[in-house]
Amino acid sequence: MEVMNQERKVIGVCGSRIFNQIPMSFINLLRKVGIENDYYTIAFSSNTDLSEDNSSDSGKEIKNAQGEAQLFELPRYIDFSALVILTETLQNPELIQKIVEIGQSKNIPVFSIGGVVEGCYNMVLDYHDGFEQMVRHVVEDHGCKKVNMLAGFKGNPMSEERIQAYKRVLQENGIPFEEERLGYGDFWDRPTRKVMQKFLAEGKELPEAIVCANDAMATTVCSVLNEKGLQVPEDIIVTGFDGTKDGKYHFPVLSTCEPDYEGAVQFIIEEIDRIQETGTFCPRDYSIAFALSKNQSCGCDSKVMFNINKVISSFAKDLGDCFWHNIAMNNMVASLLDKKTIIDIAVKIPEYIDLWSDNFRFACLKSEVVNLNDRPRQENTEMTTILWDYKGEFRQPGETFEISEFVPHLDQIIKKGGDIDTLVVRLLNSGKRVYGYTVEGFQDLDDRRLQRSNEFAMFLSFSIDTVLHNHKMAELNENLSSAYNRIADLSNRDSMTEIYNRRGFFHELNQLLADETNVGKYLSLFSIDMDGLKYINDTFGHSEGDFAITSVAQAIVQVFGEQAICSRFGGDEFTCVVIEGNAHSYEVKETAAKLLACINQMEGVKEKPYPITVSIGMVCEQITQGMGIDSMLVEADRLMYLDKVARKKERKE
Repeated sequence: MEVMNQERKVIGVCGSRIFNQIPMSFINLLRKVGIENDYYTIAFSSNTDLSEDNSSDSGKEIKNAQGEAQLFELPRYIDFSALVILTETLQNPELIQKIVEIGQSKNIPVFSIGGVVEGCYNMVLDYHDGFEQMVRHVVEDHGCKKVNMLAGFKGNPMSEERIQAYKRVLQENGIPFEEERLGYGDFWDRPTRKVMQKFLAEGKELPEAIVCANDAMATTVCSVLNEKGLQVPEDIIVTGFDGTKDGKYHFPVLSTCEPDYEGAVQFIIEEIDRIQETGTFCPRDYSIAFALSKNQSCGCDSKVMFNINKVISSFAKDLGDCFWHNIAMNNMVASLLDKKTIIDIAVKIPEYIDLWSDNFRFACLKSEVVNLNDRPRQENTEMTTILWDYKGEFRQPGETFEISEFVPHLDQIIKKGGDIDTLVVRLLNSGKRVYGYTVEGFQDLDDRRLQRSNEFAMFLSFSIDTVLHNHKMAELNENLSSAYNRIADLSNRDSMTEIYNRRGFFHELNQLLADETNVGKYLSLFSIDMDGLKYINDTFGHSEGDFAITSVAQAIVQVFGEQAICSRFGGDEFTCVVIEGNAHSYEVKETAAKLLACINQMEGVKEKPYPITVSIGMVCEQITQGMGIDSMLVEADRLMYLDKVARKKERKE
């Protein structure tokens, strides 16, 4: 059974991590052109690397991939006019083929973006010719002879393709290729800095230009040159590739090449319209060209500072939204720590997302999960709503429906002239076990909206996991009273780091505050937040993120000692309490330095290709009878975020 046979035609998009700039740019253009042609867009976004060669010592990443893959079964239930696969993001041939088969079963066209897939309209990005344009511009238009190149990963097809374009332009212009002018920056910051040290080593002749295989490396190159007192483009021309937002906000604005996604989207819409009219289609290839964007970093555009206030204001707004949304989500999780039914979650959700109810938000779970059934049944396709919100109007949770219906009452949202034109679908899952899915509606896609949607799905999954865990613990307590102490400790400890979790933190703290001998002493509370966990997870995989989290936890215990209450509140957040007789036992800068030094001494940390750092906020108050610490937690969090913002500013400067 298929649903959503509305007046508006629907295009489905399947990809991984669509909150990244390049896929988000494509989907936004598809949404924009689609609206003009009366099309609706539904994007299915996984948050896990789904490649088949995914490897992890713990196996956790593989389990997550197996669970997340179930997301792409949902397009079976929707009356699509076409499917679009963001092939470069999925990187799993077997999964991609399943999506193609769904399209074939519906007799609709399937478009593959960035990869060749049998049975699809293959829309491959012309990286070679695109990058050749950039190199040719530097060599032929600017007359540069000494041109260095920063490639991506060695052996990576996309990277090697750009190297060949670089060599070809040099050869055609009679410039010999010199091996020492080629470096591999692996498409990101830290390897790029190492390569730049070699390029700028004492005694070496400086290049006239550095062409980079993507914008991220190009912005790093500009930063390194600036640190060395070299000006771009006056001393050295720098160019990027990809056309990301970071390059446009950079000073000087990056000269780059941008993929012609607008032309690609127009092709998709026109082809779907033609198929709708004729009823027949024959997949054919389409090359996505790159357009040269001549800007400040090559000297083609005047080096004028753009309105930085607008950009900073936007970043500040997003940071503030991130801060308050995470507090709301943390409070939601905290309020559910002792709950034992899924309906408890459904009742609480509106209290914590009300401020962000400016679009359409929906979440549902398998009915067996709601009924706390530990044994999933493959044949059971009944779902139960736990959230249905349209601009602050919440429907009563608990409605059951068949998964083939996808979203009950969606016809009220997807209709001609409706104000929601794009849906983003994510799974609610824990490893291999899938609980359900969320669906959010948007009028426009941007980084913060998608991140907030992603945060909500993660916090909700964690809440479900917590309730299921509580239910299981309750059953164990009933049946295994002799194991009470072991179970109590398990429920108070974070399974990954073995330090206290949020529940354990408050349990231990309340005991200390109830001890009359502590009255008059001083309680120092630390809010500690890891920096860049999302970047580590997205770039290196969740097993590396787990390593970073565990390293920070071990360092916290070493620095504060066994008498302290050290806890992981969830994700990358840690809270620590120490009681001393002296109000000045700790000084935040000194403590931060000790903690960072201790982290760097943890086994394996120095060998990692990413830094592990933290932001810290500290509050100290004298203990009194009936003392509460809610305000201290809020203040410590605030100071921690100020520390994070200040250090980000220092790094930029």
